[in-house]
Amino acid sequence: MPLSSPTSRVLSVLERLQERPGLSARLLASEIGVDKRTVRRYVASLRDMGIPIEPIRGKDGGYRLRQGYRMPPLMFTTAEAVAVTLAVAAMQRGAVEDPEDLGGDPAISTALEKLARVLPRHVASRMTMVRAAVSAPPELESPGPHAPHPALLVPLAEAVVGQRRCRVRHRSHGGAITVREVNPYGLVVLDGGWYLHAWCHLRQARRTFRIDRIDRVDVLVGQFSAPQGLDVVAAVEESLALARPEWAVTMLVQAPLSDVQDHVPRRLGVLEAVGPRETRLRSSTSNLDYFVWRVSDLPFAMTVVTPDELRVAFGRHAERLLAVAHGYASRHG
Repeated sequence: MPLSSPTSRVLSVLERLQERPGLSARLLASEIGVDKRTVRRYVASLRDMGIPIEPIRGKDGGYRLRQGYRMPPLMFTTAEAVAVTLAVAAMQRGAVEDPEDLGGDPAISTALEKLARVLPRHVASRMTMVRAAVSAPPELESPGPHAPHPALLVPLAEAVVGQRRCRVRHRSHGGAITVREVNPYGLVVLDGGWYLHAWCHLRQARRTFRIDRIDRVDVLVGQFSAPQGLDVVAAVEESLALARPEWAVTMLVQAPLSDVQDHVPRRLGVLEAVGPRETRLRSSTSNLDYFVWRVSDLPFAMTVVTPDELRVAFGRHAERLLAVAHGYASRHG
């Protein structure tokens, strides 16, 4: 497939000559989608940039980089390298069944490896750590407009990958500041937000922290063993489902757990089997009417356990629907 811009075609010539020295102008032209004269112009442009491309004599001729020449390191800062890592990693989250999809493009799966080979070693290692530590749901997720600063993200990624205990200074929803020692299990991008899931030694339980409320990270000497098989994305989704302080919700759904799971996403609520045909739904909300709207399309009988105010919200919702139905009946009676 012809490349879309002159710049990408020039860089493609350089990449091919690095990987396959001796390519002829005819083969380069065929692979890039231009004529031989244009290839010669691209080679001249690369030479003007100081890249020593030498001709090879013979029937078809060809080109190669001068023996022993290596491309100089790209001058990315750590912040720029982390930003590139996040962008490409996010693109990889897309569906891979269709090779035409962005997520299925094999060029994306190798882009970071190629970039890492020409970056300074200390920057490339930080890219690798960030990529290994960050998780997201299977659907395409954007890293969000305000990704964490590398001064926070890089040490957190280092601690996740190396299973190193760390100390974080965290600000709560109400503004209270605490210093906690945690075992960081993973970093998660969810709905544009950034989260750290970890074992908190202060609370003696697993906790999820918003990274934009962390203003300092210190990686400590002590190590830990992460739980086997922990799905950090699921853990964060379930934590967020229960994190809203205004209303804690418990309902009983008259259906097996496996059936209810098909209708209730993890970020809406935590599901627990009560019996073979009954499931407990635990959640939290800052708006009872919105929660009623979210669960009203469940095709199962439901009972509110707590709070009583949720029953009142269901009543309001029912009255609105009845008013719509009565209005329709009066116009068409």
